Amino acid sequence: MGTPETITMEGITPGQEFGEVVFGPLEKVDFVRYAGASGDFNPIHTDESYARRTGAPTVFAMGMLPAGYLAHAVTDWFGGPQNLRRFKVRFTTRVWPGDELVCRAHVVSIEDGIVKTTLEVHRRGSGPEGLDLPAEEMAIVAEADVELPE
Repeated sequence: MGTPETITMEGITPGQEFGEVVFGPLEKVDFVRYAGASGDFNPIHTDESYARRTGAPTVFAMGMLPAGYLAHAVTDWFGGPQNLRRFKVRFTTRVWPGDELVCRAHVVSIEDGIVKTTLEVHRRGSGPEGLDLPAEEMAIVAEADVELPE
């Protein structure tokens, strides 16, 4: 991702979709770095043997890590973080080492100067050995409200 675009209300229409933004593939070291940055030191995300003892095939990302990537995409799509007014996420599946995160956005409506969007993050990858996962599946369903300059 580069520098956020300068976008105004005239450049947005209901039904508009934004181009995919892809992050990754994620590596285990990304989970460790995020643990340090966020303070989320649950070993299920960083300790392979602990994750296996709990029944997981390997470590997996903290939910807020892909949510953070989505927030990055949203603020780049809409001209920077100063325009974001609401950001709501719901996690739907785990994100594994080796997965890419595919972020998508759709403008639902424009109400009282607020652009209402639906967002998605899909995990794309084979997943851990032994799990029969689809090549791509929804990992996060989200919404964002953005206030843009005229």
